Amino acid sequence: MEKEEAEIDRLPIHLLAYIFGLITSFTDLAQASSVCRKWTEGVKQSLAQRNSLSFAGWKMDDDSTARLVRLAYNLKELDISRSRWGCQITDNGLYQISLTNCIGNLTSISLWGMAMITDRGVVKLVIVASWEMITISRASSLQHLNIGGTFITDESLFAIADSCPHLKVS
Repeated sequence: MEKEEAEIDRLPIHLLAYIFGLITSFTDLAQASSVCRKWTEGVKQSLAQRNSLSFAGWKMDDDSTARLVRLAYNLKELDISRSRWGCQITDNGLYQISLTNCIGNLTSISLWGMAMITDRGVVKLVIVASWEMITISRASSLQHLNIGGTFITDESLFAIADSCPHLKVS
């Protein structure tokens, strides 16, 4: 007697990815990705197709946030603002995000209210390297940066000004 395939298992991965792209809860996506290999691939593809990710309102840490951003390689907008529950990103999280493939494509980043980040994290986010008068930018496409409610100093502001030539709003 043959085991009949469930209807949802007949869906191609690109349709699963589309469906998973409609889910905004990262908890739900994590649970869906643990159902089976096909769903794991569908969740990965749905993240890869996203142009925007917002962690505002979600209790996220450095590793979880960086892992999701790493999968979202077409990302243009990233919101890791602090909210009531608090996205707990530190300088280490910003550094991990700076190593992702999407960092050069990001046009908008919101760090609003992130009290746990310092100049060290912001500088690592926007600069690959700096030698004497030459600065190589990680976030070369950045046009919008929200750093309100943070405790960064002029050091970050100078790094941002030097590294983000397309910045329109800060």
